[in-house]
Amino acid sequence: METADLKKLILKMFKGDEFHGYEVDKRLKRQGVEVELGRLYKVLNEMLREGLLESHWHKSQLGPKKRVYQLGGKGKEELEKILAEAIEIVHVSYGEYLLGLPSETSVFDRIAKYVTRGWKERGNVVLVTPVYSAIIEKVLQSICRRTTLGNVYLVKPKSVEADIHLDNLSVLDGDLGNIPLKEGHADLEVIIYIPKKDSIRAAMGEWRRVLKEGGTLAILVPTSLVTKPSDPMTIGDFVERYEREQQEAEEYADRKTIQAMLRDLFRKVEERQVVHITLFKALKM
Repeated sequence: METADLKKLILKMFKGDEFHGYEVDKRLKRQGVEVELGRLYKVLNEMLREGLLESHWHKSQLGPKKRVYQLGGKGKEELEKILAEAIEIVHVSYGEYLLGLPSETSVFDRIAKYVTRGWKERGNVVLVTPVYSAIIEKVLQSICRRTTLGNVYLVKPKSVEADIHLDNLSVLDGDLGNIPLKEGHADLEVIIYIPKKDSIRAAMGEWRRVLKEGGTLAILVPTSLVTKPSDPMTIGDFVERYEREQQEAEEYADRKTIQAMLRDLFRKVEERQVVHITLFKALKM
C-alpha cells in the first residue's frame, strides 16, 4: 500500500478517538491491511511532523509509558476533505440513479404529477432556480410533458449556464427574488430551493406577483434544508445535510415557518415528501 493511502486509512480510523501504536496496527489488520511494524511507526512519526496527528505519553500502572496518538489540526482538515470527496461521489452517483429510473418509478414524474394535478387549461410555466443541473432539467421536462403549454420560462442567475431545448422555452436572467416577468403572467410557477430566512418573505411576494389568480405555486427544496432530519437519515438527507453545513453558514426558515408564510399570501397550502425533497404547493386566490 502506498504511504499516502496508508495515511488516509489511519486518519479515518481515529475520528474522535486516540490509540497506541499497537492498537493502530491491530485495527489495520482487522481491515486486512498488513504493515510491517517498523514502517507503521515511521508513518505515524511522519504524520506527527506533518500535523496530521498529535501525541502524548500515557503513564501505565503496569508498565512503561506509552505514546498515544490522536488527530491533529491538519488531520481533522484532511479527514473533512476525504469525507467531502466521498460525499461528492455519492451525490453524483445518487443523481445518476434518480435520472436513470424508468417512468413508472421516476421521482421527477411523481413531482410533475403532483404539481400539475388539476391543471387542464393551456398556460404559462415558470421555473426559477439559483443553480442548474441535469436533475433540474429533468424536473422541467417532466412538468412540460404533463401540461398543455403556452410559454415556458427558465429564470436563473446570469452567471449560471443552462443548455436546454424545449418548445416555446425562453431563458431569462433573474433570481428567486427578482423574476423579470409582468404581473399575473404565470399559471404554474416552480421554485427550486428557497432564499435565506431574512429574505424569503420578500421573495414570496415576488412569486405571488408573477402568478395569475388561481395559479399554482410549487416549491421544491431539500428536506434537510427545512427540517432537522431524525436519525437514522436516508442517504439523500445525509448528503444534502452535509453539503449544507459545509457551504451555508446562514440559516433557512423551517418547514412550519414556510407553511405559515405561504398561508399569509396564498390558499390551499399543501406539503408532500418525495425521497429527500420536500414539496410545498399553494394557490393564488
